[in-house]
Amino acid sequence: MAFKGKLIGALLGSFAGPMGTILGGLIGHLFDKATDERSAGNILYHSKYASQDSISTAQINFLSSLIGLSIAVANADGHVKVSEMEALKSFFRENFPYTEEDHKLIQNIIDETFQQRDRINIGGLCGYYRSISSLEGRLLLLRLLFKIAAADMQGVNVEEEELIRGIAQLLGIDLYNFKSIWAEFVKEESKAYSILGVSPESTEIDIRSAYRRLASQYHPDRVANLGEEFVKVAEEKFKLINEAYEEIRKEREF
Repeated sequence: MAFKGKLIGALLGSFAGPMGTILGGLIGHLFDKATDERSAGNILYHSKYASQDSISTAQINFLSSLIGLSIAVANADGHVKVSEMEALKSFFRENFPYTEEDHKLIQNIIDETFQQRDRINIGGLCGYYRSISSLEGRLLLLRLLFKIAAADMQGVNVEEEELIRGIAQLLGIDLYNFKSIWAEFVKEESKAYSILGVSPESTEIDIRSAYRRLASQYHPDRVANLGEEFVKVAEEKFKLINEAYEEIRKEREF
């Protein structure tokens, strides 16, 4: 890894940003990685929605926000368990095909951020990410907060759910989209309807309309600028939307 990126990360982290100095190492590391890929002419991820430079910037902003907010959610009741931090680390190891070096860096950043968790400015971090991201990126971030919270053996507790709901509001995510994501992580009989944001009393026209809207909004291509690993996470939601629609369609016979 080049020293240039580390230095830039330290300098960026020294400014009074939402995360202070905590994530400087991640910024520097990803800067090096993006620079090396461009130099080699081997850009792994590209999107019609963003340029090469904005791709690396988008990944940095997303990962920084995800790590910071995930730890804030784990700290929602003021008592973070070791098991919650291990669940967070395991989530990254099991879901994202990073190199061993990348994972070690992320594990270290999680540990450092955990030690300074009371300094995390949730409002500032949400406001910053909202100002530089797309709605699709924010929806993916919200869904990952639920997935990470649910990865702990105790699942999503009341305090975590309430904080995630507050984060959704700070990110500018409306109640309709919040409930569509929330529905994946709760047990209820009409889960398919909740995922589509409709009810058993909704008309066929309303159901079709909701499905088309969500299928477009959650299409994996819309978060391609965040990298292949996050596109795969987005594909999970896209699949759930299609499965929910098929379930309702068969039940209602239309």
